[in-house]
Amino acid sequence: MVKAKQDNLPLAIYKDLIDDMAKSRKVHRKIVEENKKLGIPTSFSLYGRVYHLMPDGRIVLKKYK
Repeated sequence: MVKAKQDNLPLAIYKDLIDDMAKSRKVHRKIVEENKKLGIPTSFSLYGRVYHLMPDGRIVLKKYK
């Protein structure tokens, strides 16, 4: 049995990553709110499919031919 090599990264890297994730979530929420105010759908992808979050809260699947 082969043991997996574990790299010990400095704790600061993990803290920076958590901070970056929190900032990106905050920016994403702000974008969704602004799009909703302007009546613009917010596009996102899930499992290779493109969806649109409509200003009225509906989620629409975009089908490509």
